[in-house]
This record gives sequence, C-alpha cells and structure tokens, in this order.
Amino acid sequence: MRTQLPTPRKGALAAAFLALVLTAQSRAFAQGTQQSSGGVFAVSDGHGQVSLMWFPQPDRWPMGGWKIEDSTGRVVAAHVSLGDPEALKALSDSDAAAIQSLPQTLASPEATGARRQQLFGILAINALGSPAYARALGLSWALQGVPSGQRTYKVSGLDASGQVTGLTLASAPVDSSVATPLPPAPANLSAQVGRNGVSLIWSPAPENLPVPAIAYYIVRDSSGQKGTEITAKPVMMGTKWNAKNSAYVDQGAPVEDTLAYHVSSADVFGRKGPPADIRIFFPDFAALDPPEPVLAASAAGGVSVTWKVGTNPHTAGYVVERAYLHDGPFEALTPQAVAANSTEYSDSSVRGGTAYYYRVRAVGPRGDLGPPSHAAMIQPKNPGAPPKPANLKADLGTTRVRLTWTPVQFPVAGYFIERLGGSGSDAKPAATAATGTWVRLNSHVTPEALYDDFFGATSDAKFSYRIVAVAFDNAESSPSDMVSVVLPDTTLPGVPVITGADGSNGKAALTFAPGLPEEKTAQFLVLRGGSPEDMGVVIGDPLPGSSRKFEDAYVEPGNDYWYRLVAVDKNGNHSDPTRAVAIRVGAPSIPSPAAPTVQFTTDPFPQAKIQFAQPAAGLAVMVEVRVGENGRWLALAGPIDAQSQAVDPNPPPKDPVFYRILYRANNGATGSPSAPAQLQRK
Repeated sequence: MRTQLPTPRKGALAAAFLALVLTAQSRAFAQGTQQSSGGVFAVSDGHGQVSLMWFPQPDRWPMGGWKIEDSTGRVVAAHVSLGDPEALKALSDSDAAAIQSLPQTLASPEATGARRQQLFGILAINALGSPAYARALGLSWALQGVPSGQRTYKVSGLDASGQVTGLTLASAPVDSSVATPLPPAPANLSAQVGRNGVSLIWSPAPENLPVPAIAYYIVRDSSGQKGTEITAKPVMMGTKWNAKNSAYVDQGAPVEDTLAYHVSSADVFGRKGPPADIRIFFPDFAALDPPEPVLAASAAGGVSVTWKVGTNPHTAGYVVERAYLHDGPFEALTPQAVAANSTEYSDSSVRGGTAYYYRVRAVGPRGDLGPPSHAAMIQPKNPGAPPKPANLKADLGTTRVRLTWTPVQFPVAGYFIERLGGSGSDAKPAATAATGTWVRLNSHVTPEALYDDFFGATSDAKFSYRIVAVAFDNAESSPSDMVSVVLPDTTLPGVPVITGADGSNGKAALTFAPGLPEEKTAQFLVLRGGSPEDMGVVIGDPLPGSSRKFEDAYVEPGNDYWYRLVAVDKNGNHSDPTRAVAIRVGAPSIPSPAAPTVQFTTDPFPQAKIQFAQPAAGLAVMVEVRVGENGRWLALAGPIDAQSQAVDPNPPPKDPVFYRILYRANNGATGSPSAPAQLQRK
C-alpha cells in the first residue's frame, strides 16, 4: 500500500522547511563553503558532543543515504541511512511506518513537483525539534568525544549503490568544547483574554541566531496546578510570522484565575531556551451570558418579566432593565441585582398605553455587567385618551415652518400634525378654518414635540396648524388650539435686459432696463467675469431700481470683460442673471504733459536732472533728449510710472541740450510731447 501524498493545505509547512534549507545554505556560503543544494546545522554541548542536522532540497534527496566527514578529512559516519532500524525503535508505529514507506512513495508518479516538495516539507517539519525523528529520517547524527577546536562538517549524498552523488552540504565551524548558545527567550510576550481563551502573542526569534528557533514550549501556572504543559508537542511557528497575530490560543485555561505563562523557544535540535513570563487574569466570560429567552406579560397593576434560571456557578445575579424604545436608552430597575436563582421580576411602575421593552443582564463575580438579552416588548392597557396638546407655536423660516408644543403628560406614541391652508385670496379666515378640510401631514406619528413643514417654493399663502396626540393604543386626543402663519412673497423679479455696451475711452459702460413687471425690481447687481463661462463677482454697490446705466472705470485698456445683471426685489429675491455681454476696453485719450524742469549739477559728477509731475493712473512717462537746435529727439528713459525724476548722466558739454516728456498708455500708445526744456549750465 502506498502512503498518500499530503494535501495542498500542508503547503505552509513545506514553505517553512524550504526557508530553513535556504537559511542553512546561506550561512554555509557565508563561511566560504561551496555546496550544491541545502545546508547543515551544527551545535556543541561544550563537552565533546557535536550534533548535526541537515536539510537537502526535496529534488536533491539522495536515495542511498549520507556520508559525514569533518574538516580534517576524517570520515565520522560512513553511512547514515533513512529508516535505520535502531532509530525507528524510538518512534511510534505510525511514524515508523511512514518513514519506511517513503522510498515507495517517492517512486510514485504523483511524487513530482509541488507534491514532492510538500511531502518532504512535512517530513522535515516533523524532524525539527525531534532528534529521534530526524535520526530515523536520516537527517541527523550525533558525534561523541570530539576533540576541542573548530571544525566544519561535510555531508555527502549517496546513491542506491553507496557511491557519492555529488550532492554536498556543509556546516558552519563549531567547537566541541564551546557550547552553542541556546535560543533566547521570546521577545514582546503579551497576552489577551477573550471568550475563546487566552491569546499569547510574541515576536519571531532574531534571524542571526547560530541555530534557528522554530518551535515554542508553553507552560501554564494556575492556582490549581503548577507547571502544566498545555501543548502535547511544541508549537511549530517557523522563523517568520506576523507578530501582531496570536501565536497560540489557550482554549482550556481555567476561568476566574490568575494565570502565569512561561514560553520558551526551541531550535531545530529541540534545545529549549530560557522562558519569557507573563501573568494575566482570565475571567469567566460565560458567567456574563444573558438568560434567554426573556418574556414580558401584563399582570395585575404591572408587568411580569420572566427568564430561565442560570447554571453558571460564577454568575452572581441579574439586573433587569427597561426602555421605551427597542434600542433604548435603558434604565436599570434593579441596581441591586436580584439573586442568581431568581427567574422573575414584577414592575409596578408602569402606565397603561405605553410600550415598554425589558431585557436582563447577568452580573459577574466582581460586579461587572454582561451583555443584554434580547428585549421583550409589552404594552399595558391605556385607561383613557390622552389630553390635547397645548402651547402650539409656529416659527416661519425660509423654506419651512417649525412647529413646537408642550409634550402632553401622558404616555403617548407620538403626534399627528394637521394643516389647513390656501394661497392668496383663497386663504380662509381663522374664524372659519374649523369648517375647512384639515390635511394630516405625517403618515406615522412623530415622537417628539417638534415638526418641520417644508413648503419649498410656495409663497404668498396662509397656513393653519393643529396637533393631535396619539396613545400607544391608538386613542387620539382632541386637536390642539390652532396657530396660523402667512408665507411671504418669494417670486423672483424679472430678468433685466442689457440694451447697450461700450468700452471706449478706457471705461466699460452699460445701459439696461428692468424685467417685467418693472415695479418688482428694487435694485440691480452688476457682475463682472473674465470669460463667457465665468459667472463673475458682484462689483460696486447695488444700483437702485431706477438706474438705467452703469460705468466701470476699474478696467485695463485692451482687455476683454464680460458683464451680467441680476435684479433684486424688496424681499431680497434675486432674478436669474442675464446673458454675459462682452466689452473690450479701448485706450483712453492721452493728454499732453507740462514741460519738465531741468537742473544741471556736478555733484558727484556732471549730470542733468529732469523733474516732472507723476502721470494719472494707467499712464507712464517717457523722457526724450535732443542735442542742438535741429537734432533728432532720442529716447532717454522710460516708461516711468512710480517716479517724478530722471537723470541724464552724460549731457553734451557745449551744444545746447533740450529735454521733453510724453505719456504712454499700457497698450503702448503715446500722446503728444510736452514743450522742450533747455539745459542751463552755470
């Protein structure tokens, strides 16, 4: 019979095995040892014993076993074989049978690729931490009486005829007189309690250990028993995992006890390091389970709440809670919890017609409350109809009427809101409103003494309101006194019409007319934008409704602007904006400036200072110079828009020199020049 290959869910174990193979291989390479595939771990007890364990890659597993040599060339084990009879005696029958059938399994056509990798991964994982299993699998050897000094060990694969195959694995150096350090205690050990048990969390061991730590032993101390090993075998974790996840959950931990956990790392040879310790109290979460089902029934003068008696010995009692709504808020009716053997509670502080919801919580041994049971609903009978609501008030807003009133002193489910109203001349006088048709606004009662009636675009109308209280048994009160409101006129004024647009002489000018009816328009708003799609912003103050033109002087010549108008009525209602009208602002007329004044000075060098008045906004000064009576005018300085002076640093020493200025607009246009001013030398 062939041994069945492992199922794909064992792939995680195979991956851990391959990680150890690569770890051993990389360490051997770091020591300068060449090898084909896999690696060897070696440890010393410090007293002459050296233990070896090796891990070939699955596709390189030799069929004839192994030969071991040390770095002196001495053969320390001529043949280490899989399924050695002496080694199998230390195993269980099932483990021994699995190892003995391995050659037949490997010969199966199915034992290829990933399936072969999974099989060797599981076998190797079983060997990790179990020297006896590793020895029976032909993956370990112990050397006794090894002389002191560092040595490396070479493990060579053998074929079925006992010849070396070329597969060679090598260890890092090890000294038989120096004990290999044990794995350190697990770092960052913490514990969390929950309904499933105590979760233990710790971080993977450092990757630079001489021998990887892959398994963990867990011992628990409780008040009833000390030193309990809570796992039959060490917990196999491998070398890497998410340190935020639980490494182990102790589902059999004793409840209502302070527990101490001692977690020790174990390496691939099964050597256990010092423990990390943590203490935690584990409460009995089941003691807080609520009783189910909880039932409520009407009784003489009250309500009877019943439940089944609890069986948990750590439950100290029960708290009964009550609410008016299914989702609360709930109030505790028994702040001093009823006894743990109680099964009933009578509530006499109820009023007929009110819906009550009851639930029960268990109390733990330290007075802590558990989660609530499902809520049971009961509605006692109502002796009469509720009184009519009073103090109804109406607050008129922009889009709604807010109604408020005084809640009735009676257990009610809520209120119905009724409205009577028309618009304009159809509005009924208050004296005859009672004879009109009242419309109920809410199909379901509102539990609060507040209601918003959103009227939207309705305007110029009168509405009257009244409130009816409704008890839990559907009995209705008489309607409240009526209150009325009048909605203002919210119709929009007509859209204005832009009749003309002009951008000459450096300004943007509009002419316009109001929309119909004209008397609806109280003001105009002018909007200016930078493109046809830009709605723009309001510029200037609102124009009175009698305005028919507008000028915008805060513009730049040569630029395009888009204008819109919006009408506003006396109630603040805005019309839609007009379509955008584009205006290109032309250049303003450029004046001729006054002649400058010219002063000659030799301090600190001969120069002519030309002074002039600063131009108006949007204009700059250009300074020109002419040498001689008939010379050409040449540009000296400019454009100048933030100064009132220019300097000629090198005026001719003898010929007459004349200076003049002219104004230049932003678009480059220039005006007429000033009269010339002659330089006078002293």
